[in-house]
Amino acid sequence: MPTAALPALPVEPPPSDARPEGLRDGAPCAPCVSCVSCVSSEERPLRIVARAGASASIVERDGHEVVAVHDRAGRLLFEYDAETGRGSLVAAGGLSLAAPGGDIDLVAGGAIRCWAAGEVAIASRSGATLSARAGERGATVQVAPGRVTVAGEALAAVAERGDVRIAEARYEGRTLTAVLERAHTTVGKLESIAGRVIARAGDLFQEVRELHQLRAGRVRALVEDVIELRGREVSVDAREDVSIDGQRINLG
Repeated sequence: MPTAALPALPVEPPPSDARPEGLRDGAPCAPCVSCVSCVSSEERPLRIVARAGASASIVERDGHEVVAVHDRAGRLLFEYDAETGRGSLVAAGGLSLAAPGGDIDLVAGGAIRCWAAGEVAIASRSGATLSARAGERGATVQVAPGRVTVAGEALAAVAERGDVRIAEARYEGRTLTAVLERAHTTVGKLESIAGRVIARAGDLFQEVRELHQLRAGRVRALVEDVIELRGREVSVDAREDVSIDGQRINLG
């Protein structure tokens, strides 16, 4: 059978000593941010302080709310803007990100920038790869134990001074162009093999201390002015004919 509803019993407010420590002075309780006394109040708390001194607060910035977490000294640790979706993590004493049993992925829809007042070091036991790709065009820098590989459509190096030391070097390509004001080369032995060599110079000076030998199928010298041959002895030897032609031939 239906019964009449029981009248609601009056609820006495708890004494101040029975209230949570954070609410005795009208402040939200600590350290829990999900306390019923906090979330059920008509006015949302703007600052929550933990017993250790850390705090979380909601501040107005650029017309919208930002959640900020500070340490006991008031230094900013974390900040999150719900409207823009941007978060900032600050660790004044240092920050360590570790995944001993897995991988770490940093993914961004925009750019990833790293800046440091000191050294930036990247180390790996197996290798490191830096690559950029847009469609079919790409470039890659690979660093492996004992080997560095640079691959791309173009390679540019610009510096005021350079120093390259390679014990053994090999160049292979279709063309090589060098534009220099001055070049100085010192080698123990120089060997050149070419299908055709074309050299042009305003003046050419060659100095050979010992033997200068030329072996060719034919030798032709085309001189517009004067040819001079000077030596302690001059010997011309031919297996067949020797021809000398001129307007005048002076002997002796």
